[in-house]
Amino acid sequence: MAKTFFTSDTHFNHFNIIKYCARPFASTEEMNREMILRWNAVVTPDDIVYHLGDFAMGKASEWPKFLQQLNGARKIIILGSHDRRARQMLEGGFTEAHEKLEWDGWLLQHKPIKTQQKLLCGHIHEKWIRLGRAINVGVDVWDFTPRTIEELTQAVQSPPHYKCPHCGAMLIHLENNISHRNGKCVSAGAINH
Repeated sequence: MAKTFFTSDTHFNHFNIIKYCARPFASTEEMNREMILRWNAVVTPDDIVYHLGDFAMGKASEWPKFLQQLNGARKIIILGSHDRRARQMLEGGFTEAHEKLEWDGWLLQHKPIKTQQKLLCGHIHEKWIRLGRAINVGVDVWDFTPRTIEELTQAVQSPPHYKCPHCGAMLIHLENNISHRNGKCVSAGAINH
């Protein structure tokens, strides 16, 4: 019987992601090869895979070679920050392409949001695994391997707070922390309009 898997943020061909997320690979070739091996170790040719965005970087003409090597009868992409338009993703080999999607009571979308709905997302790489009803399906927290919903729902809760890397302020995940992005921190007591 076919299984359903979820993953995101593979970033095939993206050298800098190795450094940004401390991925344990020496090169993009090694990273690409290992992620294909790990994908195919769990996904059969009959399975369904929902990829929640940021599939690959670089030339879109090179992306189909990755999809062709990955098992799965249906590969559905939820468009991420670095993906091409839906038409291009379909031409590259994905079965379906969506901005967001409902699946069995779960909202599937690339970026995490604060919601009362059960959410599967990516985008945040290694920052957290689970916050309440939101689960990060990104490869950086799942050993570079797609996972089933049964596996994902076993994820341990992550701390709700994190420290701004620029000013040290304690912030809450899934809150609007725009004043602490890219080193543009608002000083204590300042009002951000």
